[in-house]
Amino acid sequence: YPKYKLYYWLCILFGSRKQIFLTFAPWVMVTTFHRNTQTIAMLLTIGAVIGIVYQPWLGRAIDRFGEKKILAAEAVTVVFVCAGYGLSKQFFSEDTAFYIAAFCYIVDQMLMSVGMARTTYLKKIAEDKSHIKPTLSMAITLDHIFSIGIAVAGGAVWAMTDYKWVFLAGAGI
Repeated sequence: YPKYKLYYWLCILFGSRKQIFLTFAPWVMVTTFHRNTQTIAMLLTIGAVIGIVYQPWLGRAIDRFGEKKILAAEAVTVVFVCAGYGLSKQFFSEDTAFYIAAFCYIVDQMLMSVGMARTTYLKKIAEDKSHIKPTLSMAITLDHIFSIGIAVAGGAVWAMTDYKWVFLAGAGI
């Protein structure tokens, strides 16, 4: 449905950004900061525990401020998160840079919940209830296509240059 073009673009951008979190953030933790999988598991656990409080709060914020403001706040936050991943080691000691990256990892995990805003946005703009299911399906397809493309492109960028460029590109997305 052409009317849902903006919604599709939001999902494409999310899929691209999501892949940076799922693939390259743990890769930074392991290869750049030399942390083990237990550290990543601990960060995921911390994020999950915070999510117990954060997700209901986010739902209320979407109701109060609207999807556009929440999605805009997510976009601004993603820029800082990506900059934190990509640039922290250049400006801080190894330990401080790791703590900045770990903080970014947890914030990034929280941002995954903003998908609620995209879904409620679709529900608000849907011309007909029957459009919601196929539009969601198409959005997931687009998300996956771009997500895989970003994984391949990001891996090539990382291999040819440095990991920071993957995250600076993520900030640009």
